[in-house]
Amino acid sequence: MTNKTKLYVEAKEFEGKKFFFKDFGSEVHGKPSFRLWINRQFVEKDEQGEFIQLPLKNAKVVKTEKGNLVLRPEQGWNTFAVGVPCGYRGESGLQVEEDHEGYMYQIYASERGSLGISTYALICTQSDKVTIEWWRTGRLYGDSPRGITVYYLDGHEETLDRTEDGVEDLENSLGGA
Repeated sequence: MTNKTKLYVEAKEFEGKKFFFKDFGSEVHGKPSFRLWINRQFVEKDEQGEFIQLPLKNAKVVKTEKGNLVLRPEQGWNTFAVGVPCGYRGESGLQVEEDHEGYMYQIYASERGSLGISTYALICTQSDKVTIEWWRTGRLYGDSPRGITVYYLDGHEETLDRTEDGVEDLENSLGGA
Protein backbone atom coordinates (compact mmCIF):
# COMPACT_ATOMS: atom_id res chain seq x y z
CA MET A 1 0.00 0.00 0.00
CA THR A 2 1.37 3.38 -0.92
CA ASN A 3 0.81 6.47 1.15
CA LYS A 4 1.92 9.24 -1.19
CA THR A 5 1.22 12.85 -0.28
CA LYS A 6 -1.21 14.47 -2.73
CA LEU A 7 -0.64 18.21 -3.09
CA TYR A 8 -3.07 20.27 -5.15
CA VAL A 9 -1.36 22.91 -7.28
CA GLU A 10 -2.39 26.22 -8.80
CA ALA A 11 -1.76 27.46 -12.33
CA LYS A 12 -1.04 30.77 -14.00
CA GLU A 13 -1.48 31.36 -17.70
CA PHE A 14 1.00 33.45 -19.62
CA GLU A 15 1.02 33.85 -23.40
CA GLY A 16 -1.30 30.86 -23.80
CA LYS A 17 0.87 28.51 -21.67
CA LYS A 18 -0.04 27.09 -18.28
CA PHE A 19 2.55 27.26 -15.49
CA PHE A 20 1.97 25.21 -12.32
CA PHE A 21 3.07 26.17 -8.82
CA LYS A 22 2.54 25.38 -5.14
CA ASP A 23 3.13 27.70 -2.18
CA PHE A 24 4.74 25.90 0.76
CA GLY A 25 4.45 27.00 4.36
CA SER A 26 2.22 29.39 6.21
CA GLU A 27 4.26 31.71 8.37
CA VAL A 28 3.46 35.08 9.98
CA HIS A 29 -0.03 36.14 8.86
CA GLY A 30 -0.19 33.26 6.35
CA LYS A 31 2.87 34.32 4.30
CA PRO A 32 4.29 31.32 2.40
CA SER A 33 7.87 30.19 3.06
CA PHE A 34 8.50 29.73 -0.66
CA ARG A 35 6.83 29.14 -4.01
CA LEU A 36 7.73 26.05 -6.01
CA TRP A 37 7.21 26.06 -9.79
CA ILE A 38 6.41 22.58 -11.10
CA ASN A 39 7.25 20.94 -14.41
CA ARG A 40 4.01 19.93 -16.13
CA GLN A 41 5.08 16.27 -16.50
CA PHE A 42 4.57 15.77 -12.73
CA VAL A 43 1.04 17.23 -12.68
CA GLU A 44 -1.93 14.86 -12.60
CA LYS A 45 -5.65 15.68 -12.63
CA ASP A 46 -8.71 14.38 -10.81
CA GLU A 47 -12.24 15.67 -10.15
CA GLN A 48 -10.95 18.15 -7.52
CA GLY A 49 -8.21 19.67 -9.65
CA GLU A 50 -4.58 19.35 -10.63
CA PHE A 51 -2.05 17.85 -8.20
CA ILE A 52 1.36 16.26 -7.70
CA GLN A 53 2.16 13.23 -5.55
CA LEU A 54 5.26 13.08 -3.38
CA PRO A 55 7.66 11.34 -3.18
CA LEU A 56 8.64 11.72 -6.84
CA LYS A 57 11.21 9.57 -8.62
CA ASN A 58 13.68 11.25 -11.00
CA ALA A 59 12.75 14.75 -9.79
CA LYS A 60 14.80 17.49 -8.15
CA VAL A 61 14.17 21.01 -6.88
CA VAL A 62 16.66 23.42 -8.43
CA LYS A 63 17.23 27.13 -7.85
CA THR A 64 17.30 29.25 -11.01
CA GLU A 65 19.62 32.19 -11.61
CA LYS A 66 16.80 34.54 -10.57
CA GLY A 67 16.31 32.60 -7.31
CA ASN A 68 13.09 30.77 -8.21
CA LEU A 69 12.66 27.15 -7.06
CA VAL A 70 11.60 24.73 -9.81
CA LEU A 71 10.73 21.03 -9.55
CA ARG A 72 12.32 19.50 -12.66
CA PRO A 73 12.99 16.03 -14.03
CA GLU A 74 16.48 14.93 -12.97
CA GLN A 75 17.68 11.37 -13.52
CA GLY A 76 18.87 9.68 -10.33
CA TRP A 77 17.32 12.21 -7.93
CA ASN A 78 14.19 11.74 -5.81
CA THR A 79 12.10 14.35 -3.99
CA PHE A 80 10.36 13.66 -0.67
CA ALA A 81 8.00 15.67 1.56
CA VAL A 82 8.95 15.16 5.24
CA GLY A 83 8.09 16.70 8.58
CA VAL A 84 6.29 16.47 11.88
CA PRO A 85 3.47 18.50 13.44
CA CYS A 86 4.15 20.29 16.72
CA GLY A 87 2.21 19.99 19.94
CA TYR A 88 -0.28 22.63 21.07
CA ARG A 89 1.64 25.89 21.62
CA GLY A 90 4.91 24.12 20.82
CA GLU A 91 7.43 23.68 18.03
CA SER A 92 8.84 20.87 15.95
CA GLY A 93 12.14 20.33 14.20
CA LEU A 94 13.94 17.75 12.11
CA GLN A 95 17.37 16.64 10.99
CA VAL A 96 17.94 14.65 7.80
CA GLU A 97 20.48 11.83 8.10
CA GLU A 98 21.38 11.26 4.40
CA ASP A 99 23.25 13.53 1.97
CA HIS A 100 20.57 15.78 0.54
CA GLU A 101 19.44 19.16 -0.65
CA GLY A 102 16.59 20.47 1.45
CA TYR A 103 14.07 23.28 1.47
CA MET A 104 12.56 23.83 4.92
CA TYR A 105 9.23 25.49 5.57
CA GLN A 106 7.05 26.14 8.58
CA ILE A 107 3.33 26.11 9.21
CA TYR A 108 2.07 28.42 11.94
CA ALA A 109 -1.03 27.17 13.76
CA SER A 110 -2.12 30.81 14.23
CA GLU A 111 -1.31 34.16 12.60
CA ARG A 112 1.77 34.80 14.76
CA GLY A 113 2.60 31.18 15.65
CA SER A 114 1.55 31.41 19.30
CA LEU A 115 -0.51 28.21 18.97
CA GLY A 116 2.43 26.27 17.54
CA ILE A 117 4.97 26.16 14.73
CA SER A 118 5.42 22.91 12.77
CA THR A 119 8.48 22.25 10.60
CA TYR A 120 8.42 20.43 7.25
CA ALA A 121 10.81 20.10 4.30
CA LEU A 122 11.15 19.10 0.68
CA ILE A 123 14.19 16.81 0.50
CA CYS A 124 16.02 15.97 -2.74
CA THR A 125 18.37 13.00 -2.54
CA GLN A 126 19.96 10.33 -4.71
CA SER A 127 18.72 7.65 -2.31
CA ASP A 128 15.43 5.75 -2.48
CA LYS A 129 14.71 6.61 1.17
CA VAL A 130 15.10 9.50 3.60
CA THR A 131 15.65 9.12 7.35
CA ILE A 132 14.80 12.03 9.62
CA GLU A 133 15.32 12.44 13.33
CA TRP A 134 12.58 14.70 14.71
CA TRP A 135 11.43 16.34 17.93
CA ARG A 136 8.41 18.32 19.05
CA THR A 137 7.34 20.31 22.09
CA GLY A 138 4.08 21.67 23.45
CA ARG A 139 1.08 19.78 24.75
CA LEU A 140 1.40 16.44 23.01
CA TYR A 141 -1.65 14.63 24.45
CA GLY A 142 0.16 11.28 24.39
CA ASP A 143 2.09 11.77 21.14
CA SER A 144 5.80 11.08 21.20
CA PRO A 145 8.16 14.04 21.83
CA ARG A 146 10.92 12.59 19.61
CA GLY A 147 11.45 9.88 17.06
CA ILE A 148 12.89 8.70 13.80
CA THR A 149 10.91 8.32 10.57
CA VAL A 150 12.10 6.64 7.38
CA TYR A 151 10.30 7.74 4.19
CA TYR A 152 10.49 5.34 1.23
CA LEU A 153 10.13 6.13 -2.47
CA ASP A 154 7.01 3.96 -2.80
CA GLY A 155 5.28 6.24 -0.27
CA HIS A 156 5.30 4.17 2.90
CA GLU A 157 6.86 5.34 6.16
CA GLU A 158 8.28 3.63 9.23
CA THR A 159 8.39 5.53 12.52
CA LEU A 160 10.24 4.66 15.69
CA ASP A 161 8.78 6.79 18.52
CA ARG A 162 10.25 7.83 21.83
CA THR A 163 13.90 7.60 20.82
CA GLU A 164 16.37 9.10 23.23
CA ASP A 165 19.59 8.03 21.50
CA GLY A 166 18.62 8.97 17.96
CA VAL A 167 19.75 6.97 14.96
CA GLU A 168 21.52 4.38 17.14
CA ASP A 169 18.07 3.24 18.35
CA LEU A 170 16.96 2.67 14.77
CA GLU A 171 20.12 0.72 13.89
CA ASN A 172 19.77 -1.46 16.99
CA SER A 173 16.07 -2.14 16.38
CA LEU A 174 16.77 -3.14 12.76
CA GLY A 175 19.62 -5.48 13.75
CA GLY A 176 22.42 -3.13 12.71
CA ALA A 177 25.89 -3.13 14.21
